[in-house]
Amino acid sequence: MNGNRTVSDILERVRESRRRKRCPNCSAVVSVRGFRGEYRWECVDCDALGIGYTSRSAALQGIQQRRG
Repeated sequence: MNGNRTVSDILERVRESRRRKRCPNCSAVVSVRGFRGEYRWECVDCDALGIGYTSRSAALQGIQQRRG
C-alpha cells in the first residue's frame, strides 16, 4: 500500500472523513459552501447552520467542536 498503511488504516481515514461531514444535531449530511472568503455549513435535513468560517477546514472543525 502507501508506506506502512494498511487497507484498514485507509478505510478508517475515509470513515473519519465522512463522520466530520455529519450534522452535530441529527447526523445527516452537511453541505459546506464558500462565498467571497467566508464559509458556512448547512445541514440538508434539519436546517442547522454554522456561518463565518475562514476556510472549508475551519468549517469542518466548527462542526466537530459543536458536536462536543
